[in-house]
Amino acid sequence: MNPTDILLSIAIVGIYTVIYIYLQSQFKNDKIRLKLFVKGFIYATIITGFLYYLIKFIAS
Repeated sequence: MNPTDILLSIAIVGIYTVIYIYLQSQFKNDKIRLKLFVKGFIYATIITGFLYYLIKFIAS
């Protein structure tokens, strides 16, 4: 499997998870929901970037 395909699948799952958590959250305050969404998106981006470089290092 191509490392790019693995990265794409991880990113898609991460984005769907972040959206699901955002839509299912029980917080009434929009600021808290937006803060959780942004924090989750930043964490997903950092993890995805780390995994990309790890896969790139292993593949080379």
